[in-house]
Parts: sequence; C-alpha cells; structure tokens
Amino acid sequence: MIEQSENQYLSFNAHKIHYILFGRGEKLLFCFHGFGETAFSFSVLEAALGNKYTLVSIDLPLHGLTKWEDPFFLKDDLKNIISLFLKRFDRKRFSLMGFSLGGKMVIGALKELPELIDEVFLIAPDGLRKNILYNISIYSAWGRKLFLNLVKHPEKYFAFVRFFAWLKFIPLSLESFLVAQLSTEEKRQFSFDVWYCIKDFDTGVKTARQLLNENKIHSYLFFGEFDKVIRPVFGKRFVRGLNNTQLVILPKGHHLVKEYLNDELLKALNK
Repeated sequence: MIEQSENQYLSFNAHKIHYILFGRGEKLLFCFHGFGETAFSFSVLEAALGNKYTLVSIDLPLHGLTKWEDPFFLKDDLKNIISLFLKRFDRKRFSLMGFSLGGKMVIGALKELPELIDEVFLIAPDGLRKNILYNISIYSAWGRKLFLNLVKHPEKYFAFVRFFAWLKFIPLSLESFLVAQLSTEEKRQFSFDVWYCIKDFDTGVKTARQLLNENKIHSYLFFGEFDKVIRPVFGKRFVRGLNNTQLVILPKGHHLVKEYLNDELLKALNK
C-alpha cells in the first residue's frame, strides 16, 4: 500500500518535485495539471478513479510547490522523474492523465516510455496540434523578443487582439481568455517563463498516434463542446486511425477537471 499524505516531495538532481497522492487503487496514474494550476486540481476526480488507481498528481516546474532550478524542463527530465517514481512505488507500469498544458507532458512521456504505459487520459489537451503563435514566440529569437516586449508594453498587442475579434477572425471568448491570461505584467512574465521552460515538449501527433497503436495503449479523450482554446475538432482529427480509443465531447467549455467529469470517466472506463 502506498502511503498517503497531503504533501510529498521527490528529489531529482537539484530539484524538488512536489506531488499529492489520491486514491488507493493498484494501478499508478500520473496526473499533470493545466497552466497556472497545481497538483490539487485532480483531487476532484478521486471519486471516479480512486478505487482503480493511485493518482500521483505532480506540480509542474514553475507551478505550486515544486522547486525547479534549471531554465528548461526536458522530455528526458520527465522520463527520469517517472522512472524514480516507479522505483519509489515499486511499480513496472503506469498510466497518464493530462489537462490542457499537462497534455504536452503526457505526449512527451508517451514518446519516452511507450512500452510501460497502460492507458492515457487527455482532457482538453494541448499538444495535439502545432501552435503557430507558440512556435513563433518561443523558438525564434525575434519572436521571443516580441513576447518580452509584450510583457512590458501590452497595450498595442491587446489592440490587435480586439481588432481581430471585431473582424471575427477570432471568437470573443478567445479574446477574453487571452486578455485575462495576460492582464498583468506578472501573468505575462509567468506565461513566457512557462512556455520557454517547456519548449522541448514539441508536438508530434503522427508519432504519438503510432506509439499508441503499436503499444496497444487505450486512450480516453475529453473535450468541451464550447471550448475555444482547445477545440473538439483537434480531438476528432487525432482519433482518426487510432485503435483502442474513446472520444467524449461534453457540453462544457475548457475547464473540464470538475466534479461532473467523474460520471463521464466512469462511463468511459466501464465501456
């Protein structure tokens, strides 16, 4: 039996990875939260998952109580951290769950340790398509310069966003989301720091789909019908040609890790 406690830490090189344990199931499920959230986000899903899984919910670098000392968080770091957890809990295999930003972590782990994974849960996941804005802002020197200029001088950029929303090039809900996410200098700097830190987690949908099929990994995908950030069409495209998968589209927005997801998880798992 894995010992339960409110706050636990895993030492990795110079870092301290904070995590929370939920549930007492035999199977191990690593959970990765969304942007600006913490490991506690997944506690609401214990009702559906706690009998089958022990949920290891991890604070990502720059989030929560995790102390991360390097400028970058690499796929190889994630592989080594998961390996340390498997040794700590005396397990050989595991499953993965990721919400939004955490979806990139799931895809990254899938590419590093596919032969050890039983199931994958992707909830409104980032990482299923290339994000042109992200690629420009992070992978190019001039894009990073523009982003850092936005951090200090956001007014003209917000004007462009509002103009594109007025032209209906982007939905009003997406405009509101972007402005809210970048409303203060602290939030803008945090966005840049997080995006830059995880730039090693690039997308590779074709490879991810191939690895899921080759390793017979069951995948569960949940999307919000009214989500303007991670649209359901991304999930529909991803599951084409994918075996052992379930796609669930809920009459909700982006923030799906709520109490109501318990019923949907149970339905999916019992099919």
